[in-house]
Parts: sequence; C-alpha cells; structure tokens
Amino acid sequence: MNNKIMDFINNHGAIWKIPFASALSWEIAKWAGSSHPYLAPLTVILTIQVTVSKSIQYAWQRIVGTLVGVLLAASIMPYIGLNGWTIGLMLLLGSVIVVLFKWEHVVIVQVALSVLLVMYFQSKMPSYPLDRIRDTIIGAAVAILIHLLIFPPNSINKATQKMIHFADHLTKHFYIAAQWVEHGCSSSEAQTLKQALQTLFQELHQSTTELDKANQSLRLNPLAHNKRNTLNKLTQHMNQLRLGYANLSDMIRVFMKWSESGSLSTENQQIWSDHLNTLGLLVKEWEPILNNVGKSTFKPNANALQLKTPSQLANDQYPLALYVNAEQIIQDFYNPILSSNN
Repeated sequence: MNNKIMDFINNHGAIWKIPFASALSWEIAKWAGSSHPYLAPLTVILTIQVTVSKSIQYAWQRIVGTLVGVLLAASIMPYIGLNGWTIGLMLLLGSVIVVLFKWEHVVIVQVALSVLLVMYFQSKMPSYPLDRIRDTIIGAAVAILIHLLIFPPNSINKATQKMIHFADHLTKHFYIAAQWVEHGCSSSEAQTLKQALQTLFQELHQSTTELDKANQSLRLNPLAHNKRNTLNKLTQHMNQLRLGYANLSDMIRVFMKWSESGSLSTENQQIWSDHLNTLGLLVKEWEPILNNVGKSTFKPNANALQLKTPSQLANDQYPLALYVNAEQIIQDFYNPILSSNN
C-alpha cells in the first residue's frame, strides 16, 4: 500500500504539486501585500510543466514578458489613453521589442497579456501593475522550488523501460532473422521481416525521444548530479542499441542479396543462423545492465567472443563491406528516379 502511494506521488506530481504550490503562492502573495493574489497561483498553474527544465524556461519567459509588458503599458498609457487603437499600438510595440531581442513566441504572448490587462486595470486599480510583477515572480519561484525540491520528475525510469523494451525486441529480431536464414531467406518472408524492422525502428525512435526528454529534464537541475551520471551511461547504452539495430538491418540486406544471387549454400545458412542466434543471446545477456546502470558489468558468452572473420576472408572483408554499402547507396538514390520516370 505504501509503495503504491509513493509511486502515485512520484509519477503524478502535477496532480498534487499544482494545488499545493497554488495555495502556498496565494498565501505568500497576500502576506506580501498583494491586492490580486490570484496572479501568483495563475503563474504556478502555467509554470509547472512535465520537466523541471521546461518549467524553468517557462517561468523565465513569463517573468520577462510580464516585466516588459507592465513597464511598457504603465509608462506610456497615461499619455495615450485607452481605446482599441492604442491597445493595438501597444501590442505592436511590445511584439517589436520581443523580436528585436530574439525572444521566443511565448514571451510575445506574456507581453501582450500584460499590456492588455495593465492598460485596462491600471486606471481602476492602481496597484495592479506592481501586483502583477510581484505575484508573477512569487508564483514562478514557488512553482520551481516545489517542482525541483519535492519529488522532482524522474524521466530516467521511463527512458530505461523504453530501452529495455527495445532491447528485448531487438533480441527477438535476431532470433527471427536466424530462423529466416536457416530456412533459406525466403523473399516473401523477407518483406515481413523488413516491415518488422520498420516497427522496431519506431521503437528505437521512441526510446531516443524518451532519453532526450530525460536529458532535458535534468539539464537545468542543479541537484541531479548522480542522475546525470546515470543518464550519460544510458546514452552510451542507447548508442549500443542503435548500432545493434543498424548492423542487424545491414545483415538482413546482405542476406537478401546473397540469397538472390543463388550462392547461399545450406551450409552457410546453418552457419549464419547459428551466428545470429549467438548475437541475439549476446543482446539478451547484455540487457540486464539497463536495470542496474553503473552497478553491473557485462561479460559476453564465449561463443560470441569467438565470432570473428575467418582468416581466409580477413583480407577481403573490408572491400566487400564497402562494395555492399556503395551498391546500397546507388540503389537508394537511383531506384526512386527510375520509379518516378516510369
């Protein structure tokens, strides 16, 4: 029961952080003398994002936009009055300032909101401009501190699970490829295998995206030194998975060409089926280190270590690999032209 509660607190921070931070920021704003304390929780609600880095980025953008908009409206409005044309003029001026400083679109929105609201409320509530600046800073500060210090979002676990899922499927694809080679590299089955590889590529992309999110989440977090070390190791493991996928794809392409040439013997089918099974086992034995990043070492099985180029082919392996890749480049660039001409 306690574990479920902790998992909920860890994985659903937005559900409880926004209400808690909103209540706290309201009270701080009132204590600071604000007549419009709702502006502080409004900033909290807008600031707390999925990751700490995005929250910090938005908080900065809202504060800058609010400062520019309030100062611009408060300093010029007494001289131009309030009507539709003056509002449009002020919004245009604020947007030009943001563009000149090369700030993002979010800042333009914050400048525009501040200009509009200050122009409307200032004559009715003289304290509004100061309250808007102060309460925005209070709300942003409370949101960031709570998001950063109390159960900060941890994207590493999600990225790790995605990578484990991908590694497991990569292992299975090595075994499937081994069966395909053992049975003679059927062209009909080759198409199914290629489609499966496309699906696997999507999983690879999702894993990479999740790892990027984790990196963004920790980028501006000063308290996440250990997590950053873990993330760096996960990034190295992600590169290994990418290379594993790329090499499997290349091998399947070579087997297809070899089979089409008619020179793929039954003996070589069995040899390479065994090799692919060995490689699949290698990935399977490697996979547990993802669950214990930095705490476990990997020792490949003896069969995998013995999988090397035979001495009689050693001198030919490099030019052959280059020719295969060169032919693939020609096919990738030339075939689409032929298809479009036909």
